[in-house]
This record gives sequence, C-alpha cells and structure tokens, in this order.
Amino acid sequence: MKIDSHYYYLLALVGSIFFPLILSFDKKVNFKQHFPSLLKSVPLVASLFIIGDILYTHLGIWGFSEKYHLKPEFFNLPYEECGFFFFIPFACLFLYEVTLSYFNLKASRYLNRGLLVLALVFALLAFIFTERLYTTVTYSFTALILIYISYKTPDNMVYLMFAFLLSLLPFILVNGFLTGMFTNSPIVWYNDAENLGTRIFTIPIEDFSYSFNLISLNILAFEYFKSK
Repeated sequence: MKIDSHYYYLLALVGSIFFPLILSFDKKVNFKQHFPSLLKSVPLVASLFIIGDILYTHLGIWGFSEKYHLKPEFFNLPYEECGFFFFIPFACLFLYEVTLSYFNLKASRYLNRGLLVLALVFALLAFIFTERLYTTVTYSFTALILIYISYKTPDNMVYLMFAFLLSLLPFILVNGFLTGMFTNSPIVWYNDAENLGTRIFTIPIEDFSYSFNLISLNILAFEYFKSK
C-alpha cells in the first residue's frame, strides 16, 4: 500500500519515538519514573527552539516542502516540525537514561580541557563565518554550552557526551530522511547561503551541532528537574 507523501514527516517522528516509548517500561531503565521531570524539561527547551525555528523559517534559513507534511501550520511551521522538538528529545533522554543504567563511565581528567578546546574551535568558526547566520548562531550556542558543561562534574558530563555519540546513528537516519536521503526532494530544505554548504550525506554539517545543542539543553534541564 502506497503511503500519501503528506504523512512522511509524521512517519519520521513516529519512527523516532516508537522503540524508546515501548522500552520506557524496561525495569532496569524504568524511564517512566522520570516522566514528571520530562514533562517539565522538554516543553521548556522545545519552546526556545520553536521560537528560533519560526524566526529561521521567516528569514528563509530553511523551509518545508508542502507535499511531505500535513496542512495545518503554526506560524508557518508544520505541526510535525513543532512535534520534532518533543519527540526527538524524548528519544534522546531515553537513550541518556540507558547510558546511566547500563554503562559505568568515568571521565578522563582531560575531559574538561578537551571541551574547552572544542568550545574555542566552535567560537572561532562562528566568528569567521558571521555572514552565514545558521552557522554562526548554531556554533556560538555550541561554544557556550561546551564552556558551561566543562565546569560541571566530569563524571556526569561524560554520560551526556556518550549519549550524544550514541544518538548520531539514529540522528543520521531521521535527519537524512528529512533532508532528502530517501526521498526525491527534501522534506526540510536549507538555504545554503546561510550555512557552510558542507553536507554529510544530505545533512548540513551544522545540523550535528544543532542536534548537540538540542540534546544537551534537554539533558541539563532534565537533570535539573530530576534533582528537584
């Protein structure tokens, strides 16, 4: 049975959350116990990214192919795009809790220094490419987040970094689907005048930092509400 292309974005979201939602009731991870913290942290971070998304869409940094999403929109954003900032963090926070439950990680004593060096690299890139809005904004926030987490407890932050690394494969599949890896044209298109024009498969290289920013802020907010 052929699926109407208007459902493609929705299917990408459902696919991203299907297994994390089912496995949330795994006894060892017991992710469901953290749902109250999740319900506070995810909407908070999502609201910030949705506002940024509205601005980016208005400025033509990126946009959406109408044939791949359902018609209702929120400030020119498909509702699926708004859902992205809820579904993807849910899946990533589940992955983060899996790392806490199944891995015993210890941070290298050089982790904090390494994060600061990375922050410097991203800050320099943001400064060099100030004429490319998506690049400079994304890399600036990445630099700030790296500086912040470099001063957190190393053993806590190593789980954040590990969860991000584990998220890269599903990220490539989902984001690749959205940027045209498996479709004739992209579901989400990008204005390459506002980014470096460098892609990994079909994914703009800045999206990897954007994903890091989204995951990191969700984990930091999640841990804050867990501690409360």
